[in-house]
Amino acid sequence: MRYLIKKLLKKFKIRDYAATNWKQIISENKEEFELIKKKAQGKKIVITTSAGGLLFCSHFESLLAFALTYYGAKVEILLCDKVLPACMMATSKIIEETKFQKEGVKSICSSCLDSGKFAFDGLDLKLHYFSNFIKKKEILDCRNKIKNISYSDLSKFKEDDINIGEHSLAGALRYYAVGSLDNEQYKENTLRKFTEAGYLTKKVIENFLKENSDTDIIISNHAIYVPQGIINDVGKKFKIRTISYTTNYIKNSFVFSHKDSYHHTLKDEPSTEWEGIVFNKIKENKLINYLNSRKYGTYDWGYYFKKPAFKIDKILKNKGIDIKKPIILLTPNIIWDANLIYKDNIFSNQLEWIFKTFEFFKNKNLQLIIRSHPGEVNADRVSKQQVKNEILKRYKKIPSNIFLIGPEENISTYSIADYSNVILIYASKIGVELSPVGKNVIVAGESYVKNKGITYDPKSQKEYFDLLEKLPFKDKLSESRLLRAKKYAYHFWFRRTIVPLSVEERLNQWPLFGINKNIFYNLKENKDFPLKEICNSIIQNKPFIYDELDNNKIKKI
Repeated sequence: MRYLIKKLLKKFKIRDYAATNWKQIISENKEEFELIKKKAQGKKIVITTSAGGLLFCSHFESLLAFALTYYGAKVEILLCDKVLPACMMATSKIIEETKFQKEGVKSICSSCLDSGKFAFDGLDLKLHYFSNFIKKKEILDCRNKIKNISYSDLSKFKEDDINIGEHSLAGALRYYAVGSLDNEQYKENTLRKFTEAGYLTKKVIENFLKENSDTDIIISNHAIYVPQGIINDVGKKFKIRTISYTTNYIKNSFVFSHKDSYHHTLKDEPSTEWEGIVFNKIKENKLINYLNSRKYGTYDWGYYFKKPAFKIDKILKNKGIDIKKPIILLTPNIIWDANLIYKDNIFSNQLEWIFKTFEFFKNKNLQLIIRSHPGEVNADRVSKQQVKNEILKRYKKIPSNIFLIGPEENISTYSIADYSNVILIYASKIGVELSPVGKNVIVAGESYVKNKGITYDPKSQKEYFDLLEKLPFKDKLSESRLLRAKKYAYHFWFRRTIVPLSVEERLNQWPLFGINKNIFYNLKENKDFPLKEICNSIIQNKPFIYDELDNNKIKKI
């Protein structure tokens, strides 16, 4: 239906009113904007939107393009125009498997491209298209090369040190919403399509950068998957400054990173960025207030529960859990989400960690609760591979000391944590939330809170199981660790997370935000200082850190 609406809008030249009406905004400030455009000859910044159908990204990137132009940058846009056979737009929920095998993303390409055009319509910025930077012969050569790679080698495929296979595998896993392709009927063809798309993206961006050698900065959303992960990596190969961003949990908020995806940069960020912050009572109250609100999703974009139970004594008792005895809580993240390769992982994947931890506890006189991530069933797509199901497939009988809480159960994970002695995590952000309230956390994978002097971070499986042998812990989080946990959590939620004031919540619409119609006035009068700081960090290569409590220039719009 949405595709048909797009076709009619396009046919009759009617704009998509979900997008910002830049024509109207600029027409009301025409003379001033013309002068700004003439002066905008600074850094050449290419926003590589690619998939315009990712409305969260394309609509925000139109604001970013406008603001960067206002602050003197020469901004251009790059969109995919039906070149790739697979991309981040593809999920099995949107394109059914058999259809995807026959035609890839063809059925949504027109709608996606139109959405991208509408998002930037009226900004009068140069739009580039993928098809302008790849020849038919290159497409055929690429297709033939990928055809000749064995299935087992596709996920390892590299060229010029660009890890095409890793991003392609992550894209295929995301398509199915699984952590492994092993049980998928069309796994080979699906992975081959994503790998071909990754390889085509590499060729497109290389050709683009050869023709546009004056490019100073590339901005891409996510910087993982296809095509964004490939774009970021090729940009680095050409020694161009690359910047990526994503939304964070707080409404209207974004996290930016230099050089790489936030999945990597936040994990590797030096502690010197936050351990010296002045952490006063005002900041502590702001942090604790937000962490408490996470239980209800009050200030967040989304919420994974309908009406979760917070008083859970009877619920736990009915499951056979004794709340007077020590409880260890294991909180896995969604199996398929951002399934990347981390060099420091001590387990090959999350399921190996879960199974080996299960094996350890089944012979112990200690209660283990495995609480599946509610986002497995309550997110924008249902995970095809779910933790509880994987455990039940592997183990026909669950020991009496191990308890499985499925993703569909409306029990607050935070309430379970209140009863828990230690929290075991893999890559979940919950470690950033629970350590500041005094919980001991053991990180078995790659969480942002790892290696910050806050959590227990085993460097090998032996170290991990040696730690488990010491459970339950007798001592709470030490005062020094607790202070570090609070400082880092504040840094993560309120310094690295930035909320532009010109982004406004839109209830019951998609995307969940719009752009303030007074954006031109806001920039002129310096009323959106967070957005200004984002642009300054992009143009001047400064860290993406902004704290409104440390800035007296902050003004509400």
